[in-house]
Amino acid sequence: MNSLQVLRQERSYRRLFAAGLVNGIGDRFSQVAVLGLLLSLTGSGLAIGITFAVRLFPYFVFGPLGGLLADRFSKKTIMLITDAVRLFFALTPLLVRDSGDVWIIYVSAFALSAGEAIYAPSRMSLIPRLVHRKNLLTVNSLEQAMVGFVLIGGSVTGGILAAAVGGQVSFVLNALSFLVSGVLLLRLDLAGRPADAEGTAVELTPTQTPSPARALRQTSVLRQLITQSFFLQIMLIVFAVWPIGDGIFNVLISVYAAEVFHMGDIGIGLLYGALGAGMLIGSGLAGKMARHMRTAAVLALGLEGIFQVLSSQSPSFLLLVLLLAVSAVITSVGNACNETVLMQLIPDEWRGRFFGGLTTLQNTVMGVAMLVSGFLLEAVTPRTLGLAGGTFLALLGFALSLTWLLHRVKAVRSQTPAEPSRITLD
Repeated sequence: MNSLQVLRQERSYRRLFAAGLVNGIGDRFSQVAVLGLLLSLTGSGLAIGITFAVRLFPYFVFGPLGGLLADRFSKKTIMLITDAVRLFFALTPLLVRDSGDVWIIYVSAFALSAGEAIYAPSRMSLIPRLVHRKNLLTVNSLEQAMVGFVLIGGSVTGGILAAAVGGQVSFVLNALSFLVSGVLLLRLDLAGRPADAEGTAVELTPTQTPSPARALRQTSVLRQLITQSFFLQIMLIVFAVWPIGDGIFNVLISVYAAEVFHMGDIGIGLLYGALGAGMLIGSGLAGKMARHMRTAAVLALGLEGIFQVLSSQSPSFLLLVLLLAVSAVITSVGNACNETVLMQLIPDEWRGRFFGGLTTLQNTVMGVAMLVSGFLLEAVTPRTLGLAGGTFLALLGFALSLTWLLHRVKAVRSQTPAEPSRITLD
């Protein structure tokens, strides 16, 4: 079944998809404008590194909180509240006038990120409860396609918009995106969920929180799952280390465009647009990996590292655009496969906390990497830093891939399954 058929069939997910799309495009409008504004006010890669770090540090506190709330309260209500709060902070960059006001950008970035850290676990853990199980890989491919649409529609258009009329319009559009997202979420029908969707039909209310005994049993089950699943052990290592390379790369995208190739806001938008195009292509290929999802998820890390190395040494802007697009294809396939396996492995009662903790781990590590990258750019060239980050990802990725493949061969020879069956709490 193709993606359009799934969108037509999964009515509730369609609204969630539309809300995420609108929300994401608005955020990209704002991000491109913020990056251009920072470079124009400070001319420093350090300011960009600090901004990205400030956006990611809130996940250290608010990520676990968001996961806990997602498992105990209405996910729809959590998403609506965070959209309403973020609408206000999306407008605060309008107050920036000179380099002395840069702190306002940092405050805005922190608040918006804190809201996303609470919002994301509810959205992620809600997906398996809205869609048919057979459609889960296709839906996660659509999630990658949404990222692609966001990068193209938000970053390219945002770059052109910021260059033509200034960033103020982008900040207003970002605020409006939260309003539109909230309207779409209000119409989300949680009662009409498919019969074969994951989890229970009724979300927990504050008076229905799990008993201490059941909470202890859930913890034991999750610990048992991690112990038995070699794939999950491998991916926990990936989740802890991959953000280092990605953090370096995210800082460098803007620097490559503005300082290496002197393309300004339009260059930033085009590079993010290339990533978006790659995500779209990858989302269409992910469905072909249904029988090899775990292997594809593990191999993606090393392949992305190679393309980051090549990107760092690109002699032309056009070639850089192409390399980023191919890198994004690999990332898109890997992410779709990875998220599908995790949604199938993790029990429904733990999904909010698991994805909240995962988001916390990834974004905290990435925040540190971005901050350090900003400082390093004061001492080394962007190309040198990109080469180092890409080499790190490639070496780690292929070491983990070799470990995984050897495990698979050993499992086949011993005629035992490489992964346990899904553990349930009932």
